[in-house]
Amino acid sequence: MLKKLIILIAVGVCGNCLAGELIKGAAILEVASNGSNSKNFAVLIEGGAGACASRTPRWIYFPEDKAPSLATYNQSFDIALTALNFDRKVRIHNYSDNSCSGADYISIIR
Repeated sequence: MLKKLIILIAVGVCGNCLAGELIKGAAILEVASNGSNSKNFAVLIEGGAGACASRTPRWIYFPEDKAPSLATYNQSFDIALTALNFDRKVRIHNYSDNSCSGADYISIIR
């Protein structure tokens, strides 16, 4: 009984820990603004592993309203462009869930 209680508490406290890695080790093929009158940008990915790896087409969206500030949102856009320009792999994360239309973190990896 105690083990079940500890597991329930851990899952409850760490609900966002289950959300996560949309893609890791993917190349960015394209960076685009969204034409649907919403404030976001998207990246088209190739390769990698994660929740968005098997999706077709492989677009991952970064909504502006998920970023803590406009500066952070612009920094994500700049990181995506840098990865595209220098042919680097990326890791993209969603802190809320595994939705490919709600990314809020991107990093460049080797």
